[in-house]
Amino acid sequence: FGLSGLGDIIQQSVEKSRSKWNVKRTLEMSTSFGLTSGFLCHHWYNYLDRVLPGRGLSVVVKKVVWDQILFSPICITACILVAAAIEKSDFRTTLQQTVQLGGRLYLAEFVLWPPAQFVNFTFIPVRFRVLYDNVISLVYDTYTSYVKHQVKIQDNFSESLLRSGWLPSHDQFDTGSMICLDSNPRDS
Repeated sequence: FGLSGLGDIIQQSVEKSRSKWNVKRTLEMSTSFGLTSGFLCHHWYNYLDRVLPGRGLSVVVKKVVWDQILFSPICITACILVAAAIEKSDFRTTLQQTVQLGGRLYLAEFVLWPPAQFVNFTFIPVRFRVLYDNVISLVYDTYTSYVKHQVKIQDNFSESLLRSGWLPSHDQFDTGSMICLDSNPRDS
């Protein structure tokens, strides 16, 4: 709770447009991201230790992969949904934030969390894992506040994403332009 709020305070101090600390915003970030993720992380790490006991390399790698692939999207989505409920956002805005901001936060997690979780699962005693996780979260929470309050939601995001070339479109699968892999080039 406190570290998410501190992350928001740090982010607000970086923002030049704010002349005064927005206490309401900090409380909303603390609740939606701090309390929600803290509650979920506590139960998730206890579950991981029951299902994957030990600190060997293969166990740690499994925990990091499970954490990144299974838990991260759930946790990010839950936090964004709680924030949307607190802000009384409409369904369309909530969906856009979940996809666009959630996607951005999920990508950022791949940079920060796997190495942090490797240390967490390898060296940190179980009773200190949530605390360690929250300390690392300060950096991530500051970025989360930036994404939540400074990154603009883009209308027609899916169309823009397709036009950018990052995702394949039906035009790329035109059978006339595909090379037949089972034909012999000497037959041509």
